[in-house]
Amino acid sequence: MEMIVLACLAQVVYIVAFVLCKTATGRIRPIGGRRPFRAAGLLLRSRRWAAGLLVLIGGFALSAFALGDLPVVAALPAYGASLVLLLAVGMSGFGERPTAREWLAVLITVAAMGSAALSITSGAGESVLDALHRAPGGAEAAAALPLWKAALVVVPSLALPLWMFCVHDRAVAGRHARPVTGIAYGLGAGVLLGATEVFGLGMAMMPARGDGLGVLSTPHPYLFLAAGAPGLVLLSIGLQRCRLTIIVTVVTVTAKTHLLLSATLLYGEPWPSDRALFMLRVAGVLLAVLALSAFPRHERRTRPEPRPPAERRTSGERRPPAEPRPPAEPRSVAEPRRTAAHRALPHGRPTDDAGRWRTPPGDPAPGHHLTRRM
Repeated sequence: MEMIVLACLAQVVYIVAFVLCKTATGRIRPIGGRRPFRAAGLLLRSRRWAAGLLVLIGGFALSAFALGDLPVVAALPAYGASLVLLLAVGMSGFGERPTAREWLAVLITVAAMGSAALSITSGAGESVLDALHRAPGGAEAAAALPLWKAALVVVPSLALPLWMFCVHDRAVAGRHARPVTGIAYGLGAGVLLGATEVFGLGMAMMPARGDGLGVLSTPHPYLFLAAGAPGLVLLSIGLQRCRLTIIVTVVTVTAKTHLLLSATLLYGEPWPSDRALFMLRVAGVLLAVLALSAFPRHERRTRPEPRPPAERRTSGERRPPAEPRPPAEPRSVAEPRRTAAHRALPHGRPTDDAGRWRTPPGDPAPGHHLTRRM
């Protein structure tokens, strides 16, 4: 029970860190993924963002310590309960109003975490550390961390955000362009922060095995920094451009799903052997993917402000006189009125004294004259 409370406390610490980063990015110049070093420099010069970074690292430590004695799926209800606090902070502190579709996505997220947590209710539920101690050579394998397993976690975690933000990170412009809600930012940052939690969990397991000083000889701390640094930059970009509730919800769903699957691959996170419980856990993963697809990609269109109504006149008030129109210019008397017959006649042909058109010499139809009405 103490570890569950600790997991809930870690989520509260996460939200405090995200709020500090959100307010810090609102006070600095715009940052983007195409210039990551400039973005990192602007962030590091902000004291508020640095304080948020320290709080976030504390949340990582609390979460990793709790997951040392808890299965990953056992802590998922704590993550779902933290979304309630997140929505309260976003709506009261930042004036954000989720749409009906976003509320549906949040409900699917809670259902996904609840379905995964139900898969261990009828069983004891082993933690990652228990599974490593039970498996022959499991602890040594986790400390060694084979390169092919680390590559399966790190390479997609780095490739997806780099492709998203170095190629498609463009400002929204144009008359009919609609601002994005930040799904891509949340996915990229969530994948990286999920990998960060995985390697932080590996570092937390080593002091429990008595290998506290040997953690520096493993790839865990270096992969922790390699995934965490770009993840924090992308998270800060999303917090600066988009709403807090959307970014943090997508980051949470993506990071916890990534943590569950990666801990299964790297450390042997135990899955239930019963078929019904196994399907519950698979349903939790599928519901998490469905929740991510349910979030809208663009913000809703804002209606134009209505014009103020015209002032109504009272019964005794007279209508103001209309402005007089300018007088029309008089037509020149000498200018003749041109009729349709005149407009149909060719111009520039000579006439005789009787007013008939003269046929120029060499006309192919001699004797054919056009007369003009006077």
